Amino acid sequence: MKRFLLTVLVSAITFLQAAERKPIGEIDTDSFTTATMPSFSNVGDDHVAMAWWIPREFWGAIFARDPSTSEADKKAMMDTLSEVTLMAVVQADISNFGAFSFYSMDEIRNTMKVSFVNADGSRKSLKTMTDLSPDLEVLLGVFKPILGAAMGNLGTNMHFFVFDDQKGFNGRVLDPYGKGELSISLNKKNKDLMEAAIEFPLDILYVPRKCPNGKDAHISWKFCPWTGEALP
Repeated sequence: MKRFLLTVLVSAITFLQAAERKPIGEIDTDSFTTATMPSFSNVGDDHVAMAWWIPREFWGAIFARDPSTSEADKKAMMDTLSEVTLMAVVQADISNFGAFSFYSMDEIRNTMKVSFVNADGSRKSLKTMTDLSPDLEVLLGVFKPILGAAMGNLGTNMHFFVFDDQKGFNGRVLDPYGKGELSISLNKKNKDLMEAAIEFPLDILYVPRKCPNGKDAHISWKFCPWTGEALP
């Protein structure tokens, strides 16, 4: 078993070393948002459920394109977000007439389960933080009206959940450049379970590899699906 795990880890490290990361300023933020906003199963027509995982790399890509914010302010914001990762979640029941009944932050928190499975198959449950720094509280207060302006009622009723993204000397809990899967589950008030997942590494963060036929190869692929040839 130890030899098997060692082989898996060495293979993962070799694979990620061979892949080329995009410069942070070249990462498309719209594609980044799509990649970190997974679809939930079992939602139905009478409910809406949306979760958006927002790692620090997203903010880096945003700030890299923002000439109006000073470097000092960008650094201050990145420092505030450096040890945490955010998830914005909205849920609502939809009536027969199309009226939305949005869930409160506590209603979502009480049933939401978030976990991460790393490259060796170990699962870690993630708990939301409630003791936030004053600077982070201020930032979250700024983000919410921005979401409202961009997404209307859905954005206004999104709740920000904060997770600790540090684990001592072993690095981050949720590294979008590493291998693994982030799992999110929510419950409706009628107890129906909805599940979603984000596979790591995020393809959007890497320079696309090419299949022999010239088509882009997803970062997680080991073989070209069109030709069957091994990818570098």
